[in-house]
Amino acid sequence: MGNKNIFSKIKKYISKLLDSKLLIIIALLLIFLTMLYVYIRPIDSNIKNDSKEIVAYIDGEKLRFNEVEKRAEETFYIDKNNTIENLGSDTYKKELIKYVVYEDILYRKAKEENIHVTKQEIEDTYCSVEKFITSKFNLDDAEFKNKYADDKNKLVKSMRKSIKAYKYLDEKTQVSDSEARAYYDANRDKFREGVYRDIFISTVDSSGKKLSKEEIDNAEDRANEIYKKLEDGCKFEDLENEYSEDVGGTIPGGLGDLEMSFTDQKLRNKISTLKVGECIEKPLRSAYGYHIIKRVGTEEEPFDKVKEEIKSMLSYKKQIKLIESLMKEYNVEIKDKYK
Repeated sequence: MGNKNIFSKIKKYISKLLDSKLLIIIALLLIFLTMLYVYIRPIDSNIKNDSKEIVAYIDGEKLRFNEVEKRAEETFYIDKNNTIENLGSDTYKKELIKYVVYEDILYRKAKEENIHVTKQEIEDTYCSVEKFITSKFNLDDAEFKNKYADDKNKLVKSMRKSIKAYKYLDEKTQVSDSEARAYYDANRDKFREGVYRDIFISTVDSSGKKLSKEEIDNAEDRANEIYKKLEDGCKFEDLENEYSEDVGGTIPGGLGDLEMSFTDQKLRNKISTLKVGECIEKPLRSAYGYHIIKRVGTEEEPFDKVKEEIKSMLSYKKQIKLIESLMKEYNVEIKDKYK
């Protein structure tokens, strides 16, 4: 299922980085710093520093783009020109507007519900941010202070709002073990995987390099000959032990889950539809060779193995609902071209 978060996959990293339950309190601060190293798009110089275009309304209050940039820069300490160069101006605008609006409505609700942020939480977050940035971008302490935090008090002040906003979000979207268990019990089929045996004829060498056309043709012929023996009544296990190859040489085939081993969705679909005891209708070609596959059973992933993934997924859904609810509560209206 994968780990999801409304503010990007960086939550997974942050949750490991912080020794607390504040899983996403610095996501807003880090997201653009990370994006700089992910996206490569052409520069667009059409954005003006003094742009006063109204981009959104929050409870009737106008939000202009220059205000969005100012508030975002206080939090992100981004290099605007490099960010635009890497993201493109349209994405730059959309992302800044979205995150500033989200933080604003989360912060408003956090204040209403008297969410308290301690000095220690702020200091811990500051230290985590410094550690993340210096290691991620290979900076020393002096470079970090010069580029991102020349005024620590200013940075801490902007962080306080972000921490409070995302502390509220985190508290309101926690998922209990019992909730995760209920989802697991109601969706057992999603956690069942086939167990297969595979007669494999390789079309790559031990280094993973593709064989010559003649060698690949020979591999295909051998796979078809083996399949013909299977059709003629030979036992699958006997053929597997005699003919199945590994990239490094001939070895007996083994039990295992093959569905997720194939990046080709069509191959995965064909394998997953096999019934227990059933073989594939003909040898399948993958990037590595030919496969004659038999389904020999079904395994169910235990709850403890998938619990955290389920909780992450359910938390993501709660975050979506919460944001949607707050957007309505605070009468948020973002211009269509920035949604």
